[in-house]
Amino acid sequence: MIKVEGLYKKLGDQPVLEDITFDVSEGEIISVLGLSGAGKTVLLKHLIGLFRPDQGRVIIDGVDIDSLNEEQLLKVRCNMGYLFQEGALYDFMDVFDNVAFPLREHTSLKPEEIAGRVREVLKLVDLDGVESKFPDELSGGMKKRVGLARAIVLGAKVLLCDEPTSGLDPIRSRDISDLIRHVSQQIGSTTVMTSHDVNNSFRIASRLIIINDCHIAAMGTAEQIKASQVPFVREFLQMSTV
Repeated sequence: MIKVEGLYKKLGDQPVLEDITFDVSEGEIISVLGLSGAGKTVLLKHLIGLFRPDQGRVIIDGVDIDSLNEEQLLKVRCNMGYLFQEGALYDFMDVFDNVAFPLREHTSLKPEEIAGRVREVLKLVDLDGVESKFPDELSGGMKKRVGLARAIVLGAKVLLCDEPTSGLDPIRSRDISDLIRHVSQQIGSTTVMTSHDVNNSFRIASRLIIINDCHIAAMGTAEQIKASQVPFVREFLQMSTV
């Protein structure tokens, strides 16, 4: 479903990612871990085509997205959902309009069909009855859920989540992690998330990638990562797990 081949990226004169290569099978949940500034979000933005590689390729569902023009890329993005770190909700729109926005922009559905789809995805993320609330009336966890609903409302084949547990307490972090796993399974999406949250990543991810010093330091299942003898990986896990 997703292939990243020999990805290199500099921002200005600063290398951020070097020779990043991995693949994600259909239906997998992959968690990308690393210290702040390790390039996790930069990698995620390459997967949706917001950044173009200096070298290497990103292939989504058999399509090399770096060869596409903006119009072609937009069609690919309609099959992808992106959950931003802070939810990135429109403050001047209520929950209903935030979630309905992609449907109005990218489909020809009738108003009653849009309303039905919005209710469907809000129920999926356990937010029945909040359609008329505005973002400033929501808790941090609820904002994440609304952002997730908006990310999947078009039926995302690929779901990208940027630090979905950032700013949440341990219980809410567990809940949103479990919800991402549940939603991914329900809609059949292939999911890549970046995170500092090692414990929850171990619980829900099929495999994990740890980035350090622009490179992949380790990649594998939770058991394989825990058994790694790479010094940085061992130190990172000691600092991050309880």
